[in-house]
Amino acid sequence: MKRTPLIENHRKAGAKLVDFAGWEMPIQYSGVLDEYHAVRTAAGLFDVSHMGRITVEGREATAFLQQITTNNVEKLAVGAAQYSMVCNPAGGIKDDIFVYRGPRGFMLCVNASNRDKIVSWLCQRAPQGDVRISDESDEVAQIALQGPHSPAILKILNPAVADTLKPRHWRETELLGVRCSVSRTGYTGEVGYELYLPSSSAGKIWDGLVQAGQGHGVKPCGLGARDLLRLDVGYLLYGNDIDEDTTPLEAGVEWAVDLTKPDFVGKAALILQQEKGLPRKLVAFELLQKAVPRHGMKMFSEAERIQEIGIVTSGNLSPKLQKGIGLGYVAIACSSPGTEVLIDIRGHAHPAKVVRLPFYKRK
Repeated sequence: MKRTPLIENHRKAGAKLVDFAGWEMPIQYSGVLDEYHAVRTAAGLFDVSHMGRITVEGREATAFLQQITTNNVEKLAVGAAQYSMVCNPAGGIKDDIFVYRGPRGFMLCVNASNRDKIVSWLCQRAPQGDVRISDESDEVAQIALQGPHSPAILKILNPAVADTLKPRHWRETELLGVRCSVSRTGYTGEVGYELYLPSSSAGKIWDGLVQAGQGHGVKPCGLGARDLLRLDVGYLLYGNDIDEDTTPLEAGVEWAVDLTKPDFVGKAALILQQEKGLPRKLVAFELLQKAVPRHGMKMFSEAERIQEIGIVTSGNLSPKLQKGIGLGYVAIACSSPGTEVLIDIRGHAHPAKVVRLPFYKRK
C-alpha cells in the first residue's frame, strides 16, 4: 500500500490503519464518534495527503481548464477556489475536484482513486501550446484542520491568515518557518482550513497543529469521522454518489456547471439531457423511524410498495441529528422534497422522506 508522509505520526498516535484506495490510512484514533463530535464542537486534524494535487500552468492554462472542467475558471480571481467537475464526452463524471487559482497558474485537488486517471486525461487533452501539467502529489502533503475552534488554533501559528482568509480563498504564507498554502475549504460542513505544504515538512506542521490545539480540544481524526461529517451536509463521495455513469445534473450539482461558457467536454451531452429531462436525480432523505440506511439498499415508492424507484448511494446514522440519513438516486417523479419513500433495510420496509440539503447546518 502507498503511505503518506504522516504514517509514523499516525502509528505513534495509535491510529487504526486500513486500506483506502490503495493507501494505508487511519480509519480512527480515539473512536469514530469521539472524533466526529470533536470536529462538530472543537477541532479535528485530518491527513488528506492521499488526495491528488496537480498544477496546470502556462499562457493557455485558463483556456485549457475552461475546456476540461464544468465550472467557469475565468471567474476565479487569484487566491480564489471553486468546486468543479471533470466530465467525459457523455457527460459522466470522471472526478469532482477543487480548482485553486494562484499567481503562477492553477492547482487541482482530485480524489485519490482518480489521480492517475485525471493526470492521464489532462495530458491527453492538453493542446500543443503553452500548457504545463505536473503531478505534485508526492512532493506536496495536505492536512485539514476543521471545526469551530480551528480559527483560534491557526491564529496561534499565523494570526494574519486566520483573521483575514475568506471562505473558498487561499493564500501562500508561512507556518512554523515552512512555506505553504492555506485555504478556507473542507469536507466537514464546519469552518476549517486545508494546508498544502512540502511533504518533508508534514510531520513538523502536524505536530505543531496538535500542540497549538491542546487548549482548544483538537483531536486527530480518521476516515470514519470524515465520512459521517461529509454526509451530514450532503457532500458527494466519488464511487458512491457519483461516477462516470452519473452526470452533474443527475447528481444535483448543476450549480458547478456553467452551460453558458464556450464548449467544454461533456457540454453537448448535458444540454441534451437537460432538454430531454432527467430520468433520475440524487435526493437526500431522512428515515422516519430509527434505523441505519446503507449503500446499495433499494428504495421503493411509498404509494406502491412493490415499485422499486432507486437505490441508496450513501447512508448512516447521524450522531448529531440522531436519525438515519442518506443519499440515493430515484426516479424523477419521486424526487421532490416531502415525497415519502421506503428503504429496504434487511428485508424490512422503513418509511423515509425526501428532504432538502444540508441535513445539518452549523450555527
